Amino acid sequence: MKTKLICLAVAAAVFAAGGAMAQEKAKKLYRWVDKDGKVQFSDTLPAEALEHARTEISASSGRTTGEVGRALSPEEQAEADRLAAAQARQQRDEEQLRQTEEAMLASFQTEDDLRRSYGMRITLMQENLNAIEAGIGSQRNSLTSLLAEASEAELAGRAVDARQAATIRELHHEMAKQQNMLVLKQAELMKLDEELEYLVKRFHELRGTGPAAPDAPAAAEEPAGTSPAG
Repeated sequence: MKTKLICLAVAAAVFAAGGAMAQEKAKKLYRWVDKDGKVQFSDTLPAEALEHARTEISASSGRTTGEVGRALSPEEQAEADRLAAAQARQQRDEEQLRQTEEAMLASFQTEDDLRRSYGMRITLMQENLNAIEAGIGSQRNSLTSLLAEASEAELAGRAVDARQAATIRELHHEMAKQQNMLVLKQAELMKLDEELEYLVKRFHELRGTGPAAPDAPAAAEEPAGTSPAG
């Protein structure tokens, strides 16, 4: 009988505590600015207040317990959804890039292997740059020659041949294209150098090692028969 009374007392205490907690949770004040710019406080939230940003305050402590933003318009909600989807895509792309990067780095045994692989790519790209520069030089020589001939014709009072004029325009246009290509390839080469250094760093991070240290210079040998001063 005594045990039963104790259980009932405990149950009553639990119910009382739960009721007190529920009551405390229900004691909440809301603060918002209405459409006329007036600050409103209430322990209930009217329907018109749902469209406004509001602050939730504990009625017992007076402390802020939450912040709720204003309701978004259909256009604003659509933009928020678009931004959230774009962020999710970016995170997926970054994760895929990380996995691809780690799989690629796992194929190299040493830093030297990685540098040799990128060295071949850098060499090929440099050869491509050299070829573009040589082509631009050849086009420049041809264009200079044609312009000289056209200038001589005009000075002699003769009209510049239409075919020659068309060739000059085509050469000038092609040279501009090749120069733009040269700038892009030079940027790619610089980016490749930066990518290599980044991957070397990642290579050592994944293996928990440090980059290879340069060889220390050999200590100079003291001449035979001498002893330290002092």
